[in-house]
Amino acid sequence: MFVDNVELSLLSGAGGSGSISFKSKGTKSSPNGGSGGDGGSIYFKTDKKIYDFSSIYSNSSFKAENGEDAGKDFQDGKSGKDLFISIPIGTSILINNEKVAEILEEDVSYLICEGGKGGKGNKELISKRNPNPKISESGEKRKKINVSLQLSLITDIAILGLPNSGKSTLIKTITNSNAKTGSYPFTTISPNLGVFESKQKNLLICDLPGLIEGASEGVGMGDSILKHLKNTKVLIMLLDPSNEEYNLEEQLKLIESEIYKHNKELSKIPVIKVVNKSDLGFENNNYLNISAKSSHGIDKLIENIEEFEFSKLNTVNKSFEKISLENEDFSIKRENDRWEITGQLAERITNLNGNEYDVFNEISYRFEKSGIPAELEDMGINKGDLIKLNNSEFEYEK
Repeated sequence: MFVDNVELSLLSGAGGSGSISFKSKGTKSSPNGGSGGDGGSIYFKTDKKIYDFSSIYSNSSFKAENGEDAGKDFQDGKSGKDLFISIPIGTSILINNEKVAEILEEDVSYLICEGGKGGKGNKELISKRNPNPKISESGEKRKKINVSLQLSLITDIAILGLPNSGKSTLIKTITNSNAKTGSYPFTTISPNLGVFESKQKNLLICDLPGLIEGASEGVGMGDSILKHLKNTKVLIMLLDPSNEEYNLEEQLKLIESEIYKHNKELSKIPVIKVVNKSDLGFENNNYLNISAKSSHGIDKLIENIEEFEFSKLNTVNKSFEKISLENEDFSIKRENDRWEITGQLAERITNLNGNEYDVFNEISYRFEKSGIPAELEDMGINKGDLIKLNNSEFEYEK
């Protein structure tokens, strides 16, 4: 089964917690508590050996390893293993319906869900402010992301035509494809792939489901067909002289209208216009005539294909990557003189364990160094107002 859309739930690993320990227990001097290991991150990695999402379709949830907690005497926790999910070249990655990446290169990795950072032990929290800290950090929590993957096939040639025009028979004839065929409309409901051994190189060819009027507006399989054209280099428009609804010129006009309305950039792709079913006595001198069934004219079609220098042809599509998926965000909710602050930055400020006095001083210092006070000032906070920063509460002082 060909799968070109899939929904996944991704869960990165949590960071391990840091440790509080001292070389001299009696005086509690020389902090030597280790730091927690980072949680495993999740990456998508392109693999040219796979052509769709069928390998991950049955597993909709992926989870990376947690980082280990730290031990005493400088013993850092072990980091969790990163998880790499193989995807085909031509995959678009979407989060909340926003495209964050479209990957067209081989062997490329894309960080999609970063693991939680391991918490620092008290040996790493030594500072001039606090040379003998009795605190440590908790590891960051797991991050959960729901993603959608959409595939646009990376091919050298795409065969496009109306239903029952003979696309699947043609790809079987010129490649080693095992495309299923039949004598009824809409035989192909998903793309078929085949490899043509040309003089230049092995060319990957696909035949797409039959195109119907209104496809560019979502009628029929619509975008499920047209999305695969942006990553092909040559287009074969296969015309059916036995079609009782459209003559050859009307078929050609329909095909061109639908694909160029979908994406005007597709007009840059070179086209071979072919009339099929010459074995039934149909031929037109204005086009290349073939019979996909009897192989009549296939040699001439192959000659036309060989005329293109595929190494010099480009697709209309380009790679896209959003470098940063998230910021150190925070949100502020006000109720009268009470201000509640939540978010990733708030968690990083307050993720501390240990001596109550040291914890409070460290939270206060981190809070003042963050961008939160400036935002609160802009929103009109007053001295004495209560601030709730995750589970920590204190009064605001200018």
